[in-house]
Amino acid sequence: MRYLTALGNHWAGARMRALLTLGIVLGLGTAGTLATWSDSATATSGTFSIGTLDLRVDGTEELALPALALTGMLPGESVAAQLTAQNKGTIPLTYTMAASTPAGSAALAGYLQLSIHPGGAASNATANGMRTGTCSGTRLAQGTLAAGGSTPLVTTARPIAARTGTDPLCVVAQLTTATPVAVQNQSVASVRFAFTATAAGQP
Repeated sequence: MRYLTALGNHWAGARMRALLTLGIVLGLGTAGTLATWSDSATATSGTFSIGTLDLRVDGTEELALPALALTGMLPGESVAAQLTAQNKGTIPLTYTMAASTPAGSAALAGYLQLSIHPGGAASNATANGMRTGTCSGTRLAQGTLAAGGSTPLVTTARPIAARTGTDPLCVVAQLTTATPVAVQNQSVASVRFAFTATAAGQP
């Protein structure tokens, strides 16, 4: 009986050791699943900044163009002058241009015709008492002024590169041969050329 008791105690001890051993093994296995490998990486962007849109005419935003004037005109006479559209901004642009006369301008304005010649050179001469202004190159646009109104001239947007881009223009102003006697002694104080710029690629 003592032998059976000892044998039982032996088996009980062995089972306990086996259970303890199994518990240790399971414990190590559980700890192993918590210790995971990890790593990370980052990417940093460059600088974001706003571009500038800066259209100038002959280096300024308000150009006086005294060369484009003629007093005591006769029907058919004309005068030519040059100016240059410039992009001083940091992004490419396109521009359109219109000509207008001040509110209250005389009916004479409706008989003054303007033509635009990109890249043309202005030339003014007098022959047989008639003054004539001309521009070299191909005419891009032509339109007649409206008294106190605006006349579109450059309607297809023209591109100018950023920073140093230029677009030289030559303008001819002519009093049409159809000018009536009724507008004698009238005058138009000024013609305003309005350039409208848009960032290239924008509608």
